[in-house]
Amino acid sequence: MKLRNEEVILPMSMVGGYPRPHWLQGRVFGSLHEPLYRSSAIRVAYEDACRLAAQDQERAGLDIIADAQQYFDWESPGLQLEPIFHYITEMLGGVQPWGPPNEQQKYAKFYTAVVTDKIEWVRPIFEGVVAAMKAATDKPFKVAFLGPAQNSIIVDDRHYNDNVALAMDIAAALNTELKYLQGLGLEALQLIDVLPPYTQEMWQIEVMNRMFDGLEGVTKLWHICYGSVDGQTDVWEDKGKDMMPLFSEANVDAVHIEFTHREFGELEDFRGFPDDKALGIGVIDSKDTNIETPEQVADRIRKVLNADIVPPERLLIMPDCGLGYFSRSVASAKLKAMGDGVRMMREEL
Repeated sequence: MKLRNEEVILPMSMVGGYPRPHWLQGRVFGSLHEPLYRSSAIRVAYEDACRLAAQDQERAGLDIIADAQQYFDWESPGLQLEPIFHYITEMLGGVQPWGPPNEQQKYAKFYTAVVTDKIEWVRPIFEGVVAAMKAATDKPFKVAFLGPAQNSIIVDDRHYNDNVALAMDIAAALNTELKYLQGLGLEALQLIDVLPPYTQEMWQIEVMNRMFDGLEGVTKLWHICYGSVDGQTDVWEDKGKDMMPLFSEANVDAVHIEFTHREFGELEDFRGFPDDKALGIGVIDSKDTNIETPEQVADRIRKVLNADIVPPERLLIMPDCGLGYFSRSVASAKLKAMGDGVRMMREEL
């Protein structure tokens, strides 16, 4: 996989979420009609937290640093909102943030945003994230976010009455945002997507490609999520084979999915993986507090390489999902084990 015009064998990254230090609590950024930061003190604390998260990733040897989503309130999931479900919609024109509880039983404690008018990009959404990460690291870094298809189904739509039209306008707004971020120096993006295991309808790829339209020179990673809110699985069935047509049509550089927690049971289903993309495999269990050994990580990578699904130059190494719900000591130790295991495999190769 090419990073800054250099080929990297078994490149490493993490999905996004990472535990925050205890002194950073609550909301960091203001919503649509508020200042970018809630206060100067919160800005300093947030930027310090980004530096610590970047240091942990650099110490582990990661090649693409994740933004670590230090602006999310990982400490109290489910008290009115799950932050990853709300952050983007609260920053877009045409949306009111506090609607009824989610209709899905599992998420009934999360309130939905309400679409009351045409979706529009009004102001930068992730500008503060990019600024903090540019100060935190000299390595390539990525911003992680939910995409237009996923956002379109977790809102209460009282304007469009057409899910695809709603998703397409979210895609257009995010396209404006991502081009703005590229102008600030952003080199990589991490799309977090829960929808594809539930439905393989092609409209979600059409809106994804609309969102990425014209974004040349940016590494685009697509994380397919089987669920990890508070460490819980959402999707128990294997869906890799069903999702393969989506992977082929998506304008992304890499597709990443959980493997370790599923004991690599879907490995053979990826034999038809498109040859123009890197395959991201989870080698760290994001639902298990036990810390892996480097040898376990190396064995998991070796299993995939021996299966001859993709060559080493098209294999991306990551945890199964985000690490935001762990303690910082466990999360950092898991990253270190991943880095040590990858180094073992690089020497072997």
